[in-house]
Amino acid sequence: MPPTAFRWFEPRQFDKDAEQTLAFLGSVARAAERLRTRHPGVGIAVGTELTIFMSGLVPGKDYNERGQALGRPESAGYQGRLNAFLDRALKTIRPLFKGRVTYSSGEWEEVDWRGFDVVGVNLYRNTDNKATYTKKLRALRRHGKPVVITEFGCCTFTGAKEQGGSGFNVVDWEREPPVVKDGYVRNEREQADEVGELLDLYAAERVHGAFVYNFIAPDSPYSPQRRHDLDIASFALAKTFPTGTRRGYAETGQWEPKQSFHTVARRFR
Repeated sequence: MPPTAFRWFEPRQFDKDAEQTLAFLGSVARAAERLRTRHPGVGIAVGTELTIFMSGLVPGKDYNERGQALGRPESAGYQGRLNAFLDRALKTIRPLFKGRVTYSSGEWEEVDWRGFDVVGVNLYRNTDNKATYTKKLRALRRHGKPVVITEFGCCTFTGAKEQGGSGFNVVDWEREPPVVKDGYVRNEREQADEVGELLDLYAAERVHGAFVYNFIAPDSPYSPQRRHDLDIASFALAKTFPTGTRRGYAETGQWEPKQSFHTVARRFR
Protein backbone atom coordinates (compact mmCIF):
# COMPACT_ATOMS: atom_id res chain seq x y z
CA MET A 1 0.00 0.00 0.00
CA PRO A 2 1.50 3.38 -0.97
CA PRO A 3 2.09 6.02 1.72
CA THR A 4 -0.74 8.20 0.37
CA ALA A 5 -3.22 5.51 1.47
CA PHE A 6 -2.66 6.35 5.14
CA ARG A 7 -4.79 9.05 6.75
CA TRP A 8 -4.20 9.03 10.47
CA PHE A 9 -6.28 10.16 13.41
CA GLU A 10 -4.16 10.92 16.46
CA PRO A 11 -6.41 11.74 19.43
CA ARG A 12 -4.64 13.94 21.95
CA GLN A 13 -5.54 14.66 25.53
CA PHE A 14 -3.15 16.08 28.06
CA ASP A 15 -2.73 15.24 31.74
CA LYS A 16 -5.68 12.80 31.76
CA ASP A 17 -5.47 9.46 33.56
CA ALA A 18 -5.72 6.01 31.98
CA GLU A 19 -9.49 5.62 32.34
CA GLN A 20 -10.22 9.06 30.88
CA THR A 21 -7.84 8.39 28.00
CA LEU A 22 -9.38 5.00 27.21
CA ALA A 23 -12.90 6.48 27.17
CA PHE A 24 -11.68 9.16 24.78
CA LEU A 25 -10.00 6.57 22.55
CA GLY A 26 -13.24 4.61 22.35
CA SER A 27 -15.18 7.63 21.13
CA VAL A 28 -12.49 8.41 18.56
CA ALA A 29 -12.46 4.80 17.34
CA ARG A 30 -16.21 4.86 16.69
CA ALA A 31 -15.93 8.10 14.70
CA ALA A 32 -12.90 6.85 12.78
CA GLU A 33 -14.66 3.61 11.85
CA ARG A 34 -17.55 5.54 10.32
CA LEU A 35 -15.04 7.41 8.18
CA ARG A 36 -13.06 4.28 7.36
CA THR A 37 -16.08 2.63 5.77
CA ARG A 38 -15.99 5.41 3.15
CA HIS A 39 -12.22 6.01 3.12
CA PRO A 40 -10.41 2.67 3.65
CA GLY A 41 -7.00 4.24 4.31
CA VAL A 42 -8.02 5.81 7.63
CA GLY A 43 -5.93 4.67 10.61
CA ILE A 44 -5.60 5.56 14.29
CA ALA A 45 -2.58 6.47 16.39
CA VAL A 46 -3.57 5.75 19.99
CA GLY A 47 -1.72 8.77 21.38
CA THR A 48 1.67 10.40 21.48
CA GLU A 49 4.51 10.19 24.01
CA LEU A 50 2.11 9.08 26.71
CA THR A 51 4.83 8.71 29.34
CA ILE A 52 4.93 12.50 29.57
CA PHE A 53 1.54 13.59 28.20
CA MET A 54 -0.69 11.17 30.16
CA SER A 55 -0.79 11.12 33.96
CA GLY A 56 -0.04 7.95 35.88
CA LEU A 57 2.88 6.39 34.00
CA VAL A 58 5.58 8.72 35.33
CA PRO A 59 5.36 10.97 38.46
CA GLY A 60 4.53 14.63 37.83
CA LYS A 61 1.57 16.95 37.47
CA ASP A 62 2.29 18.00 33.87
CA TYR A 63 4.43 17.05 30.87
CA ASN A 64 7.33 19.21 32.02
CA GLU A 65 7.58 17.56 35.44
CA ARG A 66 7.12 14.09 33.97
CA GLY A 67 9.79 14.73 31.34
CA GLN A 68 12.27 15.75 34.03
CA ALA A 69 11.39 12.67 36.10
CA LEU A 70 12.01 10.10 33.34
CA GLY A 71 15.53 9.23 34.42
CA ARG A 72 14.93 9.31 38.17
CA PRO A 73 14.49 6.31 40.46
CA GLU A 74 10.84 7.15 41.17
CA SER A 75 10.06 6.55 37.48
CA ALA A 76 11.48 3.01 37.44
CA GLY A 77 9.27 0.57 35.55
CA TYR A 78 7.56 3.14 33.36
CA GLN A 79 8.28 1.16 30.18
CA GLY A 80 6.26 -1.75 31.53
CA ARG A 81 3.44 0.55 32.64
CA LEU A 82 3.38 2.16 29.18
CA ASN A 83 3.11 -1.17 27.38
CA ALA A 84 0.43 -2.39 29.78
CA PHE A 85 -1.61 0.72 28.97
CA LEU A 86 -1.03 0.35 25.23
CA ASP A 87 -2.33 -3.22 25.46
CA ARG A 88 -5.50 -1.89 27.11
CA ALA A 89 -5.75 0.77 24.41
CA LEU A 90 -5.57 -1.86 21.65
CA LYS A 91 -8.22 -3.97 23.38
CA THR A 92 -10.44 -0.88 23.56
CA ILE A 93 -9.99 0.12 19.92
CA ARG A 94 -9.86 -3.18 18.02
CA PRO A 95 -13.54 -4.18 18.56
CA LEU A 96 -14.64 -0.71 17.41
CA PHE A 97 -12.21 0.03 14.58
CA LYS A 98 -11.10 -2.30 11.78
CA GLY A 99 -8.36 -0.18 10.21
CA ARG A 100 -4.64 0.10 10.88
CA VAL A 101 -3.45 1.16 14.33
CA THR A 102 -0.16 2.69 15.46
CA TYR A 103 1.22 4.79 18.31
CA SER A 104 3.37 7.96 18.13
CA SER A 105 6.14 6.95 20.49
CA GLY A 106 8.85 9.07 22.02
CA GLU A 107 12.43 8.17 21.16
CA TRP A 108 12.99 7.12 24.80
CA GLU A 109 9.97 4.77 24.89
CA GLU A 110 10.52 1.02 24.37
CA VAL A 111 7.24 -0.02 22.78
CA ASP A 112 6.14 -3.61 22.27
CA TRP A 113 4.99 -3.29 18.65
CA ARG A 114 3.56 -6.81 18.26
CA GLY A 115 -0.05 -5.68 18.59
CA PHE A 116 0.28 -2.75 16.18
CA ASP A 117 0.07 -2.65 12.40
CA VAL A 118 2.62 0.14 11.92
CA VAL A 119 5.67 1.26 13.91
CA GLY A 120 5.35 4.99 14.70
CA VAL A 121 8.11 7.13 16.24
CA ASN A 122 8.53 10.86 16.86
CA LEU A 123 12.16 11.15 15.76
CA TYR A 124 13.74 14.59 15.80
CA ARG A 125 17.36 14.96 14.78
CA ASN A 126 19.71 17.01 16.98
CA THR A 127 23.35 17.32 17.99
CA ASP A 128 23.13 14.41 20.44
CA ASN A 129 21.72 11.84 18.02
CA LYS A 130 22.90 13.07 14.61
CA ALA A 131 25.73 10.53 14.39
CA THR A 132 23.39 7.63 15.20
CA TYR A 133 20.17 8.92 13.61
CA THR A 134 20.33 6.76 10.47
CA LYS A 135 21.19 3.70 12.56
CA LYS A 136 18.16 4.35 14.77
CA LEU A 137 16.01 4.72 11.67
CA ARG A 138 17.18 1.41 10.23
CA ALA A 139 16.70 -0.37 13.56
CA LEU A 140 12.97 0.39 13.42
CA ARG A 141 12.61 -2.05 10.52
CA ARG A 142 13.54 -4.98 12.75
CA HIS A 143 9.88 -5.29 13.77
CA GLY A 144 8.94 -6.35 10.24
CA LYS A 145 6.23 -3.70 9.90
CA PRO A 146 5.86 -0.43 7.98
CA VAL A 147 7.66 2.45 9.70
CA VAL A 148 6.14 5.92 9.94
CA ILE A 149 7.96 8.90 11.43
CA THR A 150 4.99 10.40 13.23
CA GLU A 151 6.79 13.65 14.06
CA PHE A 152 9.90 15.35 12.76
CA GLY A 153 10.84 18.94 12.08
CA CYS A 154 12.95 21.94 12.91
CA CYS A 155 12.40 25.41 14.36
CA THR A 156 13.15 28.65 12.52
CA PHE A 157 16.41 30.11 13.87
CA THR A 158 20.12 29.75 13.31
CA GLY A 159 21.20 26.67 15.27
CA ALA A 160 17.70 25.14 15.37
CA LYS A 161 18.83 21.91 13.70
CA GLU A 162 21.22 21.33 16.61
CA GLN A 163 18.37 21.54 19.13
CA GLY A 164 15.85 19.39 17.24
CA GLY A 165 12.63 18.88 19.18
CA SER A 166 13.75 21.20 21.98
CA GLY A 167 13.91 24.29 19.78
CA PHE A 168 10.85 25.83 21.42
CA ASN A 169 12.97 26.46 24.52
CA VAL A 170 14.66 29.50 22.92
CA VAL A 171 11.64 31.51 24.09
CA ASP A 172 11.21 32.52 27.72
CA TRP A 173 7.60 31.38 28.07
CA GLU A 174 7.44 32.49 31.72
CA ARG A 175 7.61 36.15 30.73
CA GLU A 176 4.44 38.09 29.94
CA PRO A 177 4.49 38.55 27.06
CA PRO A 178 6.97 35.76 26.17
CA VAL A 179 10.25 36.90 24.61
CA VAL A 180 12.95 35.25 22.49
CA LYS A 181 16.14 34.77 24.48
CA ASP A 182 19.31 36.63 23.52
CA GLY A 183 21.45 35.23 20.72
CA TYR A 184 18.75 33.67 18.53
CA VAL A 185 17.93 35.08 15.09
CA ARG A 186 15.34 34.07 12.53
CA ASN A 187 16.56 31.65 9.84
CA GLU A 188 13.93 30.15 7.54
CA ARG A 189 16.62 28.65 5.30
CA GLU A 190 17.99 26.44 8.09
CA GLN A 191 14.52 25.08 8.84
CA ALA A 192 13.85 24.38 5.16
CA ASP A 193 17.21 22.67 4.63
CA GLU A 194 16.81 20.41 7.67
CA VAL A 195 13.29 19.34 6.69
CA GLY A 196 14.47 18.67 3.14
CA GLU A 197 17.48 16.63 4.27
CA LEU A 198 15.34 14.48 6.52
CA LEU A 199 12.79 13.84 3.77
CA ASP A 200 15.66 12.75 1.51
CA LEU A 201 16.93 10.42 4.24
CA TYR A 202 13.51 8.88 4.84
CA ALA A 203 13.11 8.21 1.12
CA ALA A 204 16.57 6.62 0.91
CA GLU A 205 15.84 4.43 3.95
CA ARG A 206 12.44 3.35 2.57
CA VAL A 207 10.43 4.82 5.43
CA HIS A 208 6.75 4.26 4.69
CA GLY A 209 5.68 7.78 5.62
CA ALA A 210 6.63 10.86 7.62
CA PHE A 211 4.67 13.72 9.18
CA VAL A 212 6.26 17.16 9.41
CA TYR A 213 5.59 18.84 12.74
CA ASN A 214 3.76 21.04 12.06
CA PHE A 215 1.78 23.01 9.50
CA ILE A 216 0.75 26.05 11.54
CA ALA A 217 1.20 27.43 15.08
CA PRO A 218 -1.04 30.46 15.70
CA ASP A 219 0.11 30.63 19.34
CA SER A 220 3.63 31.47 18.12
CA PRO A 221 3.06 34.41 15.74
CA TYR A 222 5.66 36.23 13.65
CA SER A 223 6.92 39.69 14.55
CA PRO A 224 9.48 41.89 12.76
CA GLN A 225 10.96 42.54 16.23
CA ARG A 226 13.37 39.72 17.02
CA ARG A 227 12.55 39.51 20.73
CA HIS A 228 8.85 39.15 19.99
CA ASP A 229 9.13 36.88 16.93
CA LEU A 230 7.74 33.75 18.60
CA ASP A 231 7.69 32.03 15.20
CA ILE A 232 11.45 31.64 15.66
CA ALA A 233 10.58 28.90 18.18
CA SER A 234 7.93 27.38 15.93
CA PHE A 235 8.24 24.18 13.89
CA ALA A 236 5.46 25.40 11.59
CA LEU A 237 5.73 25.53 7.81
CA ALA A 238 3.51 28.63 7.80
CA LYS A 239 3.79 31.85 9.77
CA THR A 240 0.88 33.70 11.30
CA PHE A 241 0.39 37.19 12.70
CA PRO A 242 -0.58 38.33 16.21
CA THR A 243 -4.13 38.72 17.46
CA GLY A 244 -5.27 42.32 17.36
CA THR A 245 -3.25 43.28 14.30
CA ARG A 246 -4.50 43.93 10.77
CA ARG A 247 -3.56 40.39 9.69
CA GLY A 248 -4.18 38.65 13.02
CA TYR A 249 -4.81 34.95 12.51
CA ALA A 250 -7.69 34.85 14.99
CA GLU A 251 -9.50 37.60 13.09
CA THR A 252 -8.60 36.87 9.46
CA GLY A 253 -7.26 33.30 9.25
CA GLN A 254 -4.35 34.65 7.18
CA TRP A 255 -1.03 32.85 7.05
CA GLU A 256 2.07 32.97 4.86
CA PRO A 257 4.23 30.08 3.64
CA LYS A 258 7.76 29.90 4.98
CA GLN A 259 10.69 28.54 2.96
CA SER A 260 10.11 25.12 4.53
CA PHE A 261 6.55 25.10 3.15
CA HIS A 262 7.92 25.40 -0.38
CA THR A 263 10.49 22.66 0.31
CA VAL A 264 7.71 20.23 1.24
CA ALA A 265 5.41 21.43 -1.54
CA ARG A 266 8.02 20.86 -4.26
CA ARG A 267 8.59 17.31 -3.07
CA PHE A 268 4.93 16.31 -3.09
CA ARG A 269 3.78 18.39 -6.04
